[in-house]
Amino acid sequence: MTTTCAYATDDDRPTPIPPPWSSEIELGYQSLGGNSDSQTLNTRVGITYVKNQYRQTAEARYLLAEKDGEEDKRKGQLELQSDKKINERTYVLGNATYVDDRYGPYFIDFTLATGLGYQLVRRETFQMEVEAGPGYRHQEPNLDEIDDDDIIVRDRVDELILRGSAKMTWKPSKDVELNVRMTGIAGNSNSTMETEVNLTTAINEHVAIKLSNTQKLNSWVPDGLKKRDSAMTVNLLFKI
Repeated sequence: MTTTCAYATDDDRPTPIPPPWSSEIELGYQSLGGNSDSQTLNTRVGITYVKNQYRQTAEARYLLAEKDGEEDKRKGQLELQSDKKINERTYVLGNATYVDDRYGPYFIDFTLATGLGYQLVRRETFQMEVEAGPGYRHQEPNLDEIDDDDIIVRDRVDELILRGSAKMTWKPSKDVELNVRMTGIAGNSNSTMETEVNLTTAINEHVAIKLSNTQKLNSWVPDGLKKRDSAMTVNLLFKI
């Protein structure tokens, strides 16, 4: 997190104070034809507000996939986080994540967590921070969509969890940025580890190409099913 401020240049003219708001919009679409027709649409909207010792972030994602004219996947996700610095590197946080997955093992997956964060590295080209704390998880099973490829979990979940997260940002050049985020959630019913790697290449000041790879590992799945789930997307990123 940074503190918004103004400073004087060599000619004693103060530089403009950057606005506390920033936003990003991503859009990706793929259409394949031939022996089988498929269309995939994925979008993301992210908003960040930073002022003094406060940082607020909101992110919404949506994925829709159709295959041979039938809906194959539909998933929406909303994540909100509020941070407040308590000293030079440490901050207290609150995080809420809601997932609505039409074809996943859980139709509703909601987590609410708090904890502490610590900024390990704060350089101009490289930043890294870690977070950890307790929370609560509510999950409702998606019994209507169980087939041979689903992770079959029939029980409703209401439990305490431990949440941990690590974030890294590396800017090797002006136009290239690498972001890595790892989030782990541990609970009695199941534990997950999700890793998201994003590589962004700027086309100009406001438009970029973003490649994302997400890997999610479940600690338990029924016999015969894989514990790892993955997704790869290529999007246009618009910065406002």
